[in-house]
Amino acid sequence: MTPGGQAQIGNVDLVKQLNSAAVYRLIDQHGPISRIQIAEQSQLAPASVTKITRQLIERGLIKEVDQQASTGGRRAISIVTETRHFHAIGVRLGRHDATLTLYDLSSKAIAEEHYALPERTQETLEHALLNAIELFIESCQRKIRELIAISVILPGLVDPESGVIRYMPHIQVENWALVEALEKRFKLTCFVGHDIRSLALAEHYFGASQDCEDSILVRVHRGTGAGIISSGRTFIGRNGNV
Repeated sequence: MTPGGQAQIGNVDLVKQLNSAAVYRLIDQHGPISRIQIAEQSQLAPASVTKITRQLIERGLIKEVDQQASTGGRRAISIVTETRHFHAIGVRLGRHDATLTLYDLSSKAIAEEHYALPERTQETLEHALLNAIELFIESCQRKIRELIAISVILPGLVDPESGVIRYMPHIQVENWALVEALEKRFKLTCFVGHDIRSLALAEHYFGASQDCEDSILVRVHRGTGAGIISSGRTFIGRNGNV
């Protein structure tokens, strides 16, 4: 296959993923919602919505619930997200410790533990952090149905696309490829992000700014930080330092 053909297939796969994500987010934010309403709000063809919802149902991410009356007189089946079957771990890395929380897909906290991390080098911190995550997973075995992701947020300069940490204020790091280390250890999809930007994104998805496409979250603690949401997306800046 030519490079052009491979790129074309890759683009098609990306569009499918984006469409599936858009449909899931609509169901998550507006459910119970019918397929007709999803098609109208997403501007996707009804046939595409039917296919996507079927795939999401088969995966266990959504489910059909009691029917609701539609404007045409027929009763349309409603769809809601199924949040209990899948879990993710969120890690907040601080100056001397880490807070690990187990969430379901509705962002409900299921369990939480704090771990001291006094390490002062990149290598020892990575080792201690990965061990803490492993201990936390073991302690939550009875509560986890299917663990699908791990996310770490922290202060500093973070490249969320590559999963590399360029700078932290309290420890010297040099292009710390944390996502690579996490995925190698746990064989899961992993993410890393700036702590305040991540809090702003959480507020956008689950909190007070759900209905706002543009918002700013300011946090005052030992220092002052802010996260900006613009057009529904985190604003990072050219060097990742906004």
